[in-house]
Amino acid sequence: MASSSSSSLHLLSFFFTIVLAFISVSSGTFKPPKPRVFIFPIKRDEKTHQFYTELDMGTTNRIDVVIDLGGQFSWLDCDQYNSSTYRHVRCWSPKCKATIGGDGASCIDCKEKPHRPGCTRNTCALSSYNPKTNMYKVGGVGEDTMRVSSTDGYVYLTDEDMRRFTFGCGVKGLLSGLAKPTKGILGLGRTPSSLSTQFSSAFKLVQNKFALCLPSPRQVYSGDIFVGGGPYYFVNYMGDASNLLIKTPLVINPVSYPRPLLNSKDFSSPEYFIDVKGIKVDGKPVISFNTSLLSIDNEGKGGTMISTMTYYTVLHSAIYKALVTEFVNEAAAKKMKRVGSVAPFGACFSSENIKNNMTGPAVPIIDLVVKGNNAPWRIYGANSMVKVNKNVLCLGFVDGGSTPITSIILGGHQLENNLLEFDLESSMVGFSSSLLLHYATCSQSRIF
Repeated sequence: MASSSSSSLHLLSFFFTIVLAFISVSSGTFKPPKPRVFIFPIKRDEKTHQFYTELDMGTTNRIDVVIDLGGQFSWLDCDQYNSSTYRHVRCWSPKCKATIGGDGASCIDCKEKPHRPGCTRNTCALSSYNPKTNMYKVGGVGEDTMRVSSTDGYVYLTDEDMRRFTFGCGVKGLLSGLAKPTKGILGLGRTPSSLSTQFSSAFKLVQNKFALCLPSPRQVYSGDIFVGGGPYYFVNYMGDASNLLIKTPLVINPVSYPRPLLNSKDFSSPEYFIDVKGIKVDGKPVISFNTSLLSIDNEGKGGTMISTMTYYTVLHSAIYKALVTEFVNEAAAKKMKRVGSVAPFGACFSSENIKNNMTGPAVPIIDLVVKGNNAPWRIYGANSMVKVNKNVLCLGFVDGGSTPITSIILGGHQLENNLLEFDLESSMVGFSSSLLLHYATCSQSRIF
């Protein structure tokens, strides 16, 4: 009864909004509603497994950019950027200081004529970074108008102009390793220059938060970035998916590695880390590794990072081997037949006797025990397994060696069809675990 009532209220709210808008227009008193949340589509590149979105920039540019959850700022290939509304940011200016920190004295000069995006005099400078190749290039900082759709969670409201969106100018050579249709990177990291923080400041949003819902390769439609928070509505789920979120504190890593620093006075990482206390497989603790690997030390090593630039979760060798051992034991109890490994995966199984359920292959469930809640981050078969051919399923985790900087990097495959909300004010992250459990997917956002 509660679900039916909630659905009816949502429909009534939608029609009530339309009626009010019609009355206001008819009476000549219509004012566009104040934007509450901004929405960007998320697509997935099948070759690179990278997630990207489209930006409507300046006067002539629709640009696809790779989504970098830990990106300090956004950057575009300015060699191919043409817009009459583009303006460079001057060094020593307040905007330069806000972007790069310190006194804003970092400058770059381009003496070529005519001047163009990426080639201007007396320009604020920063290093655009490509995490796929670990390459960076010093370039100018610019700003331009970005056009984006707003929503109240129920309906698309209006297209809004973010008039001075700040970004770095990269070059074509910096695009190496990125998905072919893309021309830059969208940075969502914990910095004043990230997309979410810029929008929150420019539009005076009630909440400085954003959410990601990454689509899986089996889905035709896109997922979404929600800048400004919820509510979040999905087809087949009768209610606000905010209620599904389990909250855990974000952890600050004191060292930014290998990303170049924006601010020489702040060495902390812009990436999102969480405090994983332990791992379980079908309720049984994975114990045969040194649990100190789960904590971040004074050098910034260890811990658990959430990433959209890594696709399959990467584990320190000790954690990986312990997880595989426990998973294989539980798989044997389920009569799963182990077969030869298929690179880069170490534990593979015949799919012949593995049934499917609403959350994917019916395999042992992996739990990440996180700080602050009894409820774990639960990883079901759709997120834990990878179909490498019609007869073989592999555990979709990768051995990261014995000396990685970060002990666990939670990758995109494990995040697909999970709603993740990052609250930058309270320094918390909320996770839903698989939406498939609720007959929903990230490709079924219910916004009219």
